[in-house]
Amino acid sequence: MKKWLMLCMALLLSVTLVACGSDDSDDDKDTKDNESTEDTAEETTDNDEDSEENAEAEEGAAADEESDTDAEENADSGNDAATEAQDFDFDPNGENTVTLQSEEAGVIVQLTYKADGDMVYEQTANNEMPYSVLGVSTPEEAEEAMADYAADFEGIEGVTHNFEYLDDKVVETLTVNYDEADVNEVSQLTGSEFEGDLSGGVSLQQSVQMLQAQGYEIVEE
Repeated sequence: MKKWLMLCMALLLSVTLVACGSDDSDDDKDTKDNESTEDTAEETTDNDEDSEENAEAEEGAAADEESDTDAEENADSGNDAATEAQDFDFDPNGENTVTLQSEEAGVIVQLTYKADGDMVYEQTANNEMPYSVLGVSTPEEAEEAMADYAADFEGIEGVTHNFEYLDDKVVETLTVNYDEADVNEVSQLTGSEFEGDLSGGVSLQQSVQMLQAQGYEIVEE
């Protein structure tokens, strides 16, 4: 029963953190690997006989053409994915507000991000879970079941958390003010999910992309 409750709680709470610039090091490594491969190929060609040199030069030209084609296709694919993942009116130099929602097994999770450009400064979660999912039938039983979980959020600076126990469901509201909260502390909360170096802040675009990959949809408030 406890394991099932923890699973339900993880579904209910959705603090999603994605840090900026998490892919820079991989891009640099790929560039260096490509340069190293090209240098090795040139050295090998210089040591071959003239006939092998000509043959390899022709093969190299064909490979370059194929590589360029693949690169263009990958770039187009990346642009298409970025366009699809950023299906909202994004202002890189102004205020942005985006709300995403997911519904599964009766659990509704709605996340709203507020950002200055790409940097998120506030995230709000408004979530609902029927008592039937928790395996309880009354507000009193639900409150008892969620007591330990709720206690984890007490006394955390920049975090406001509340459960409201209605007749047939529990409603959770959660607000994280990233100007006040310690993102590393928030990332340790049950249900948190993050990528990259949190010292770079929380990226709106990367957060939206990650949530959309998990099945969330952008909704109008």
